[in-house]
Amino acid sequence: MKTALVTGAYKGLGLEWCRQLSRDGYRVVLTARKLEKAAAAADALDEEGLTVVPKAVDVADEAQIEALAADLGGDIGHLDLLVNNAGINSKDDPDPGVVAKSSRLADLDADEILRHVRINSVSPALVAKHFRPLLAVAPHPVIVNVSSWLGSIGEKTTRRGHYAYTTSKAALNMMNRNLALELRDDGIISLVVNPGWVRTDMGGDTADLTAEQSVRGIIDNVVDNVTLEQSGEFFQWDGTRHPW
Repeated sequence: MKTALVTGAYKGLGLEWCRQLSRDGYRVVLTARKLEKAAAAADALDEEGLTVVPKAVDVADEAQIEALAADLGGDIGHLDLLVNNAGINSKDDPDPGVVAKSSRLADLDADEILRHVRINSVSPALVAKHFRPLLAVAPHPVIVNVSSWLGSIGEKTTRRGHYAYTTSKAALNMMNRNLALELRDDGIISLVVNPGWVRTDMGGDTADLTAEQSVRGIIDNVVDNVTLEQSGEFFQWDGTRHPW
C-alpha cells in the first residue's frame, strides 16, 4: 500500500489532500501542530468512511520533525508521497499590526519576515531531511512543496507589498531546486506546486477553485505522472509549468 504524509492537514487544502489520497487507497498520516486538531480532522474523515492516522508535529520545531520520523519509521516502512502543505500568511492575522509588519515598507519587521521564511521555506526542507530515508525506499517517491503564484518573481509586476509571504514562497522555490538536485541520487522527486486560487480560509470565498478541484488536479496531473527528469520544476495545479 502507498503511504503519504501531509503537514498542516487539519483543515483546508491539507485536509482535502488527506481526503483525496485516502480515497485513492493511500495510507495517510494527517498532521497538525496539536494532536487534538489532527484527531478531530481524522474523526471527520472517519465519518466519510475514510481512515487516516493523526499525528502532531510543529514544523517550526526540528526536534518534533525528527521525533515523528522516528515514530513512523518502523510503522509505515516507506513513504511514497510527502506533501509539505503547512504554512502561514500574515494577511490572515486578526491583528492589523501583524499584517502591517509584513505588508508596508514603513512598518516592515525583520522578525515577521523571518517567521514566514522559517515556516514556509526552511521547514519543508527539514521535513524532507528527516523523512528522506523512508522516501528513498519507495518505488516512486515524490515530495510536493505547496508554493504559490505569489512566489513567482517574474509574475510580481503590479501587486505591491506582501513582503513576508511572497519572499518566503520564492525562497521555498529555490529550496526545492536544491532539494531536487541532492535527492535525485536517491530517486526522490521534489516539486513546487501552485495550487491555484482556492476557496479556503487563506484564499477566501470568492476564489476560483474548490479545494477538491485543486488537489485532484495536482494528484492527477502532477503526482501520478511526474518523472525524475522533471524534479525541481514549478507546476500549476493543472500540470502546466508555472513561470519562475
